[in-house]
Amino acid sequence: MIDTNLPSDTFDLTNLPNALNPIYEPLLYNKDRYMVLYGGAGSGKSHFIVQKYLIRIMVGAKTGVKHKILAIRKTQPAVRKSVFALFLYYIDSWNLYRICKINHTEMTIKFRDGSMILCSGLDDPNKIKSIEGITSIWMEEATEFTWSDFLQIDLRLRGRYKTYLQICISFNPIECKWLIDEFFPEEIDDKSQTQVKDITEDPNCRLRKIQKQVKAEGKEYTVYATRLMTVHKDNRFLDDIQRAIIEGLQDKDFTWYEIYGRGNWGSPRGQVYIEGFNWDVVNHWPDPKQFHRKHGYGLDFGYSNAPTGIIEVGIIDNHIYEREILYSPKLTNPDICEKLRSAGLSKYDIICADSAEPKSIEEIKKDGWYIVPCIKGRDSVNFGIDLVKTFKTHIYSDSDNLIKEKRNYKWREDNNGNALNIPVDEWNHLLDAERYIVTFLVGGIKSNFIANLGKRY
Repeated sequence: MIDTNLPSDTFDLTNLPNALNPIYEPLLYNKDRYMVLYGGAGSGKSHFIVQKYLIRIMVGAKTGVKHKILAIRKTQPAVRKSVFALFLYYIDSWNLYRICKINHTEMTIKFRDGSMILCSGLDDPNKIKSIEGITSIWMEEATEFTWSDFLQIDLRLRGRYKTYLQICISFNPIECKWLIDEFFPEEIDDKSQTQVKDITEDPNCRLRKIQKQVKAEGKEYTVYATRLMTVHKDNRFLDDIQRAIIEGLQDKDFTWYEIYGRGNWGSPRGQVYIEGFNWDVVNHWPDPKQFHRKHGYGLDFGYSNAPTGIIEVGIIDNHIYEREILYSPKLTNPDICEKLRSAGLSKYDIICADSAEPKSIEEIKKDGWYIVPCIKGRDSVNFGIDLVKTFKTHIYSDSDNLIKEKRNYKWREDNNGNALNIPVDEWNHLLDAERYIVTFLVGGIKSNFIANLGKRY
């Protein structure tokens, strides 16, 4: 018989009030078919979902209930960097390693009572069709999915078990038609076109109950969903710097602040790079020999209030291939050198870095790296953007932060909402690094450009 007693030094369930944000506590016991968590950045949505799943497994180990939880994002690389990494963080901080076995390659976590967590991308919907016995599914960054994806996921959650079946859906409210149609009846003008009904008595309440009518074999059934909107102010564990960055959006971009600061639905306008036109996401990386020496790395320095970003770029004819190498705050120059080594860079690889940090460049150069300052000057930002736009850019699918920056990088707007020819200085850490290396590989050698830059530093 399997021993389901938890070691005494694992997380103490009686300590839950100190581990959770109070706004999420009622959802620990929510058993509705759908639990929809949405809102601003830094509100702790994903953290709570991981906490709830681990708590369900720990309680199940004591009560004889096994769980099989499927956690998914749109792509396999994205789920590894976010969802799987977050589970590992809590397994470590809650000291649960002794009751589980982790397969880092397959991204599975097996508990000794028989419960299991599987993390997977939905690059190919057939990936999840063969998984049986699922009791919960988590759709992280749900706006990345299509309505067809949602239907396939919904169909996978079936059967009779000793526990309730639930789909957790989490996202920032960037306009997405299928999510609005499924769970936001108040956003739909013609409510007669939907079977979804908001049955919350208080329309201003952020915790709302949704009722869906479904038919099967001539019978009508009621399915419930619970919806909660949260913002960064609800997260008592958020650090002060991140809180200030989110609040600072109100002085930079109205739409961003509505979405990421206030948690309201919005559709970003005036993107610098248009997905599907200027760039796309791919699942393959070319043979390096195809780059014909048009290959290198861009580096944008950061520290406390911004991450250090490193991007790899290779150029083939009119196509740029790029992928994220590093995106992390609070790195010293020795830390950066170690990250370069662990990423497999050679001392012969060219690195083009932000010229505003000459001391950092010199320190990294002394460590043996081939690093040069970028070219800056009047109009160099717009020149770099225009230069990148002359190519079709293909971003490798594991570049989660790079993809987010491409989607969110915008032109400034005047008071009337008209786009200005100046990009907002946000969502651009990796994109600045992109400009540095692309300009070096292609545009930096153009004498007419250099002549117009003025001082090079």
